[in-house]
Amino acid sequence: MIETYYAAALAAIFGAAVGAAAVAARKSPGTPKAYIVTEVDVTGDMAVFQRDYAAHAQGTIEPFGGRYLVRGGRVEGVEGAPPKPRIVISVFDSFEKAQAWRKSPAYVKIAAVREREAKSRQYIVEGVAE
Repeated sequence: MIETYYAAALAAIFGAAVGAAAVAARKSPGTPKAYIVTEVDVTGDMAVFQRDYAAHAQGTIEPFGGRYLVRGGRVEGVEGAPPKPRIVISVFDSFEKAQAWRKSPAYVKIAAVREREAKSRQYIVEGVAE
């Protein structure tokens, strides 16, 4: 009977230790995410931009684990030079994955359309570790 209490006590202590370790691991900082910010002002043919760039962009980021946080929507400049009319923000699991997407043949191919049909600015920003 005493062995049963010891076994139960040891199991409870072990379970608490494993749980505490899991909580500590969740709170420890991980790899910071990376954000690609693209500011776009379509100055050329909007139909060509939509058909040959915008319609394909999402398919190029998915293989790199990327996804959109912002894709268009309202923009309001509040300080400094005004932003371009269209803002796109994508998130990736790491700076390296964002760079790999930006240099990928699939994206480079369609980026030429964006560069031809719009005035734009694009940059990668590393986030804070979570």
